[in-house]
Amino acid sequence: MRRKKTSPPPPAKLQEALDWLAEPKQDDRLLDLVPLRNHLAAIASLGLPVLHRLKIDELLQQRAERIDEALTPMLLDVKLPLPIHLATLAQGLIGLRAELGATWLEVAADADTQELARIHRSKTQICLQGIFNLSRQFIASLLIATPTPIGFWRNAQALYHRAHQSVDPTATLPAEISAIDACFKAMLALTAAQPEGLAPREIAFLADYLATYAVSARIDPLPPEAAGDWFWLDANRDQPPVALARLSPEGEPCLYFRFGELADVAARHLDQLNDGVPPLSLGLPLQAAGADYRNALERARQCWVAPRRRSFNRRPQSLPVEVCTQLSSLWTSLESGSRREPTSSNCELTYSDWTLLNEGPSGYAIVHVVGEVTGIAPGCAVGLRTGPGAAWQICLVRWARSESSSHVELGMEVLAPSAKPVRIQTLSNRNPEPPIPALLLPALPGLNRSEAILTVRGDYNARPFTLLQEHDVRLEVVECMPHRSLVETSSIEVFEFIRNAATS
Repeated sequence: MRRKKTSPPPPAKLQEALDWLAEPKQDDRLLDLVPLRNHLAAIASLGLPVLHRLKIDELLQQRAERIDEALTPMLLDVKLPLPIHLATLAQGLIGLRAELGATWLEVAADADTQELARIHRSKTQICLQGIFNLSRQFIASLLIATPTPIGFWRNAQALYHRAHQSVDPTATLPAEISAIDACFKAMLALTAAQPEGLAPREIAFLADYLATYAVSARIDPLPPEAAGDWFWLDANRDQPPVALARLSPEGEPCLYFRFGELADVAARHLDQLNDGVPPLSLGLPLQAAGADYRNALERARQCWVAPRRRSFNRRPQSLPVEVCTQLSSLWTSLESGSRREPTSSNCELTYSDWTLLNEGPSGYAIVHVVGEVTGIAPGCAVGLRTGPGAAWQICLVRWARSESSSHVELGMEVLAPSAKPVRIQTLSNRNPEPPIPALLLPALPGLNRSEAILTVRGDYNARPFTLLQEHDVRLEVVECMPHRSLVETSSIEVFEFIRNAATS
């Protein structure tokens, strides 16, 4: 009697992963992050046959989606620097997505087309899994303002090229190729939109928009006749896209791409939204009706039409500066400092120490050194001074980077060399609103700018208001009319105004 052959038991690491996958899913999805990364690394170390590895990697991929769905909403309202626990989770998710992207790239390289066909898989499907993971890794990195991880652009290009090399260009292309192209184009377009200057919710909105409309971007392996609005990506370098108008490639194989058609689509959507067309009728989410999201799409459109170039050289520096990231605290300090009465009390102003990295005619780049820092996001305003006793300059945060929860870099545009604390109250016959704190920015004739008001984001630049300003023991009350909007972000608005002298 012949004995039946018994299959050898699976490797211990594989069995542990299978047992973990068989356990009931935890209510707190974030608890899966650490064991999932451990099992993914363990499986990769076993050298399993491609088909065996493929099946379990698909199961692990499903768990990654659950983690992403739970964590990403938590990153939409974050300010820099991130709380340590949230930064740890976000970096863990970014690492997980990178590992999955590399895993699918390796599977695509090792898999045999005929073997894949037996289990109803294809290399394009595998490449799509890989590039999808990289796109989610990219978005998570942007949400927490951290640099793109090493290897990201090299792996993204490898997946894109491997997918196209695996199909017959003369035959009908599979749907996965179109999905890969759309995903790759969305990452390129989001990079070209300079997301470092966008708040997290604006990044998420733009990413969703591009998931549908980035297909209209154009990719070409041949260089264009003129630089224009073209970008390029070096196939042999792990670097982000570069505007051809800023720098030409050095003869290496490149991909060239432009977003003119995408910008046209965005322009049509913006015209319709500004005319009051409901977003849902355009296939856009309800939030597209909001001014902040339309502003984000408009900024992206401008970048796609004309890649930005630095107008001035920046001078390297290494000077200490002080930064107040809480304008409410700065306002209170300025307000108490402007009083002359003996009874006025000093305000304890919280600020932190930074180092000036470089400066130009329009602003600075600085890095945090020590001290309390909270509430930073692109588009917010901060106060900066070069030392005790110096005037507080009012600056707009144009971009922010954070390599860790203890590291923050800012690019800032100087809005005004000084400011005065005031209050404004909108004029309304119904339900009058209480006065709100604001900063009065001086006129800058050299920049053809009149005096202006800086407030928190609202609609104060659209309605008449009363300006209340203290002068020693006298309160000046002036009715004013908004004139020209200078800055609108998700955090602040700055606008010129006209005083009605008859009311002062």
